[in-house]
Amino acid sequence: MNICFLLGPHQSGKCGISDYVDLLGQELERRGHSVQRHSIESPNDFESISKDLPLADLYSLQFAPYAFSRRGISGRSLFRFGHALRGKKTQLNFHEIWIGAYPRPNCKEYFIGWRQRREILKFINISRPSFIHATNSAAIDRLRKEGIHADYQYLFGNIPFSTYEHEESNQPTLRIVFFGTLYDSFPYQLMGRRLQEIDKLSAKTIELRIIGRQRNDSGLKSLRKMSEDHDFPISLTGELAAEEISREFQSCSIGVSTTPYDVMGKSGATAAMLEHGLPVLAYDDEDTPADKLFVFESFKDQVFLLNDEKSCELIIQFLQNSRKPFFDGIDHVASKMEEVIY
Repeated sequence: MNICFLLGPHQSGKCGISDYVDLLGQELERRGHSVQRHSIESPNDFESISKDLPLADLYSLQFAPYAFSRRGISGRSLFRFGHALRGKKTQLNFHEIWIGAYPRPNCKEYFIGWRQRREILKFINISRPSFIHATNSAAIDRLRKEGIHADYQYLFGNIPFSTYEHEESNQPTLRIVFFGTLYDSFPYQLMGRRLQEIDKLSAKTIELRIIGRQRNDSGLKSLRKMSEDHDFPISLTGELAAEEISREFQSCSIGVSTTPYDVMGKSGATAAMLEHGLPVLAYDDEDTPADKLFVFESFKDQVFLLNDEKSCELIIQFLQNSRKPFFDGIDHVASKMEEVIY
């Protein structure tokens, strides 16, 4: 089968969606499929590709409003592209949805989100995709509120497992790993208090480990401040190869995702930690109703919310068990994609 992936600017190693398409495409090619990739750098590219749509058995559009336009709005060119796709076998996969659909947005967020919502719903109505998927519970909830049925599609991590011999038991230290963007809206001080509880319950020393490239922005500064307040040693690795990151994960005890819980599904960094068997601390900012939230089935027992006062006891109990084997997310999604193809 010939599969055509359409996504925003292609930036391997710098863009989660690009890595997702690269790795998934490679696996589908290994399985005998033909894969092509087309980047949408600006709304004008929607015009160009609409006039000369490549031949394919399946078109898979990886949707994120700001990937196609700095303003997050693509306009009529997106609608023309929708007409070009109409009648074709198309998968629409939402990594991000319109902004402002959460409690207390400011006026600018509300207005832009209103325009994005209208544009996306009109595009869906024009293109009539065969399948609509989303990588996170927030996007699925927003779409379903508009009467659009969307199914969940897992977004895997981009760190393959690398064999590493290490001693896992009787270590005097619990190494807490941070990987990916350190969002400044995350409650770092609440996390510090929870880690202090884990420190006491486990009778082990807490160390913080930050893996990969990091901007020296407010998120990193807040994490440093928290580490100083609680006297947690902190270290940064800088940029590492995927093999080294895998080995770092295997030497750590707990992961932390600063991505809000309702959109955690779009975080490849969080997926990589979960795939390596790490329990992950996360935070529910309550932007999405609690009854609409979910975690991918394979990781339901690995995610612990800072909002939950029992999370520290539960994560200590989890750590008493042997580490779960590596979960091959790429293989899982490729199999799901083949179900879509056929």
